[in-house]
Amino acid sequence: MTDYVFAKPREGGRVRRPDQNFRPMREEGESVPCIDYYNRLLIAGDLVLCDPPADAASVPDTPNIDPKPEPAQAKPSRSTKEH
Repeated sequence: MTDYVFAKPREGGRVRRPDQNFRPMREEGESVPCIDYYNRLLIAGDLVLCDPPADAASVPDTPNIDPKPEPAQAKPSRSTKEH
């Protein structure tokens, strides 16, 4: 199981989330997985560890995205032969 930490971009910086379809991270911070990508950003100073705000439990980390789009409906086949 992957551990998570709460972090935010450095002042004036912008960090993209590859685990969230490359959307930009919120300025107030988000929970992110402890993976190499975020560890490198922490070491470089582009990402800063911080405490989550008191109301962080009420704010979801991910936007409401439907993970399974509806499948396309198949078109009826057209027969070119006459019976």
